[in-house]
Amino acid sequence: MIVLVVIGGGLGYYFTQSKTSDQTADTNKTENVTKKKKKKVIPKKSTINIVAVGDSLTEGIGDSKSIGGGYVTRLKNKVHDKYKVKTNAYNYGVSGDTSNQIMTRIQNDNKMHEDLPKADIITVTVGGNDFMHLLKRKGIDLTATDIANEQSKFDERLKQLLSDIRSYNKEAPIYLIGIYNPFSIYLSNIKDAKTAFINWNKGSAQVAATVNDTYFIDINNLYMSKKAMKKVKKDGVNPYLYTEDHFHPNAVGYDMMTAKVFEEVSKTSKEWLIK
Repeated sequence: MIVLVVIGGGLGYYFTQSKTSDQTADTNKTENVTKKKKKKVIPKKSTINIVAVGDSLTEGIGDSKSIGGGYVTRLKNKVHDKYKVKTNAYNYGVSGDTSNQIMTRIQNDNKMHEDLPKADIITVTVGGNDFMHLLKRKGIDLTATDIANEQSKFDERLKQLLSDIRSYNKEAPIYLIGIYNPFSIYLSNIKDAKTAFINWNKGSAQVAATVNDTYFIDINNLYMSKKAMKKVKKDGVNPYLYTEDHFHPNAVGYDMMTAKVFEEVSKTSKEWLIK
């Protein structure tokens, strides 16, 4: 009897300890799983401010009245919808402005001086009107050499323009949007015009690379798809451009431009979203 009691007690102790050990092991497993599931929370800003500087593309000329504001309004909405943050946009686009005129505004616009320092995202469109002035001066006599010479002068102005912006905000990423060729109908008589536009944008990209946290967005071929070129050849009209001037994007064109800009903005979100 004594032996049985001892054995029974031993078995009871064994099973009790075994059960306790199993419970402890299960608890440890649960804690480990919980620890693994916990993701490091990266604090993000509660408000994002977009400051857009530039010409008529920034102003949104050619856009539909139902949306308005061109790529700036659309970019604001996309940032808000994807990242779930309050988003403000300050549009400093003025139709017809050349690089020199934009620089003058950057230097003298007190409201811009207030908004640039608080910007999280800065966008810039510049160069289209510089090219247009050249086209008006030279007309049908415009050559690829003329464009290359103007591009060289423009690159110097662009360096100064970006430097001026950086003087008000040293950290926010700048997204420089290149020029595109809306003149495929009108410049068909100019040899190497296509190459000239490519080189112009390459020059702008090289300038952007010299300024910290500045990204060049190439939209040169955006409105020259096969579908668009078929339409141009058939009707003389690009379906992505504003029919009143055949220069600025229409609503669909601005949708396409915004998609390109937002793609780059999203890829670099750590630079403007994280606190």
